[in-house]
Amino acid sequence: MTQPFGAVRTIAWRELFPWLILFRTFRIAIAPTILAVATIAVLLTSLGWRVSGFVFLSPEQRIAQAAHSQLAIPPEIEGYLPPSVRTPLLDAYFQMAEPLARFFHFDLTLSEAAFYAFGFLWTLAIWAFPGAMITRRATVQLATDSAPALQPTAVFACRRWTWYFLAPLYPLLGLVLLAIPISLLGLLLRLSTGFGVAVAGVAWLLVAIAGILAMWLFGGLIFGWPLMWPAISAERDGDPIDAFSRSYSYVYGKPLHYFFYVVVAAAFGALCWSVVWGAAVLVQEFGFWALSWGGGGGAVKPVREQALDIAAGELNWQNDGFLWKLGTTLIGLVLALIHAVAGAFRFSFFFTAASAIYLLLRQDVDEKEMDEVFLEAPSEPGTAPAPPIANVVTQAQSQNPE
Repeated sequence: MTQPFGAVRTIAWRELFPWLILFRTFRIAIAPTILAVATIAVLLTSLGWRVSGFVFLSPEQRIAQAAHSQLAIPPEIEGYLPPSVRTPLLDAYFQMAEPLARFFHFDLTLSEAAFYAFGFLWTLAIWAFPGAMITRRATVQLATDSAPALQPTAVFACRRWTWYFLAPLYPLLGLVLLAIPISLLGLLLRLSTGFGVAVAGVAWLLVAIAGILAMWLFGGLIFGWPLMWPAISAERDGDPIDAFSRSYSYVYGKPLHYFFYVVVAAAFGALCWSVVWGAAVLVQEFGFWALSWGGGGGAVKPVREQALDIAAGELNWQNDGFLWKLGTTLIGLVLALIHAVAGAFRFSFFFTAASAIYLLLRQDVDEKEMDEVFLEAPSEPGTAPAPPIANVVTQAQSQNPE
């Protein structure tokens, strides 16, 4: 007897391989509005760190700190990467997390602690708004295949800015509460070395238990904080507590899934970064190349070198002429803006990829479809309706379940 069979018309690749959503992050990360807000945040963050350095550090400490900050990715991690390969995912991650790691150094002075505390809180406060806009746009666009409008996205980010700012601080508060009793043992050690050591020895079992709790908190914070802001952006009840709970649940619930998504996103990000940086270099060098047609390579070369030095923050003048300084300074400022836009892509890609990874892990752990994101119902008659996605949760549906 002949068995009936049918031809396969289409293959739902997104259902077979949900992680393909990661390859949709590039076009979101290079959106002009996203790059614009990320560029402003990069410039303001740099300004805040400079102010913190001048207020809290000595000139010698500022020089040492500047030399230390040249390396974004720790050598222990960079050793696993192919030579000459940079990925914006890891660059942005370690650039934002590195100041926090400095607090765990034993030899940290009071002025250095104040420097890193101010810089970390400044960075968190500045990036809470653009990070909110990027993750909100990314989660909605990945879920609905349509980008939300700029104004409602900015309003959403402003309304929940406090939640974005506080979410990464919750685990840190737990670490501080665990550290305070142990610091009291340190005061005894300062007052009387022998007595302090004896008391510490008696209490060290409790200290070890506190260390286990700190390990759980710190481990979830290290790997989970990139998921906190997408949680606030995607969920109707997204708040610091919900973001904390979801990020820790996903990190400890599906660690191998998380690792796989990060590896894919990092590899894809390296390819995207090569494209973006190549475009930035082309924009930078085209003007000098065209200028050399009229001025000659010998005359343009020192101008280019001086302008690049200015863009990098180095003011070692090769010529004392006023007009020379004025012209090269203006060119250097334009080059600095080009570099800032290229650098902003690292952060826009980081938050966009984090949003995609959050949706993937939410589907793995909570079995919630990736197109289920919270969309606010239009408040004005002329506002466009929400995209016709069956699983998208709107504010009106949440208030009227019937």
